Amino acid sequence: MRRISLLTIALMALLSGCTTPGGDGQSSSAPQGPPIRFSCSDGSTLVARYSQPDTATLWLRRADGMAELKSQPAASGSRYEGANVSFWEHQGEVQLRWGPNAAPLRCVRAAG
Repeated sequence: MRRISLLTIALMALLSGCTTPGGDGQSSSAPQGPPIRFSCSDGSTLVARYSQPDTATLWLRRADGMAELKSQPAASGSRYEGANVSFWEHQGEVQLRWGPNAAPLRCVRAAG
């Protein structure tokens, strides 16, 4: 029994140094830009934050979860992809796919 307790303590100490997502959807140790709010065609709100200063990472938050996306090559606009999520901003509009086989949503920057 004592061996399990020491193993558990060692594992917890090891994991405590790992970076975990914060409550606002981004890695707690990564520099971040200000939140950008979008209104989507399904009535949902999307909050985006770019890594700073390079914008190589994008964190998205919606009522149903959070996602971390990485920058991808795009002929036009800005495109990011993550696990079952894609975000493509082009000429002021965002095409968002949230989940496997999800239909695309149209999102625009929220006023304010």
